[in-house]
Amino acid sequence: MPDIHEKIKLANLKKERIIQAKDFSLELNSLLRELKTYIIDAERERHRTGMAKICSQCAIENKPCCGSGIELKFSPELLTINLLYGISFPNKAKIDGMCFFLTNKGCCLFARDVFCINFICDRIKTELSINKLKKLRELEGLQLNLQFKIEEILKNF
Repeated sequence: MPDIHEKIKLANLKKERIIQAKDFSLELNSLLRELKTYIIDAERERHRTGMAKICSQCAIENKPCCGSGIELKFSPELLTINLLYGISFPNKAKIDGMCFFLTNKGCCLFARDVFCINFICDRIKTELSINKLKKLRELEGLQLNLQFKIEEILKNF
């Protein structure tokens, strides 16, 4: 399995090829605009439900769920999506023993892996009702479906 630096290198190469293929990037840009809307809507809902506050509190208490090695789940295609959104990756992990993409301001990625999106810790399960999270889960589902579609397109590019 390639390490995160190899995946980032592959993602950068893929991004450059996409930019050079103007016809392809026009089609992709439309899908990326739609995905951006889903991601922003889900993030708003995380704040509305209080989930973002719980996650921030865990980070402040040095108990984030973003443990070391999670970055290995990220595909070069998902990293390419982030590059196409203008996201810059760190050269090295900012917080020892944690995910490569975790910074002191939270995750530096815009589009995240399905594991990160779907993970609901015990604290969130205790403090937030299923009904409160229902809309968020629906938005995340839309995001993940489109994100998966874009990743598949990028794999075949």
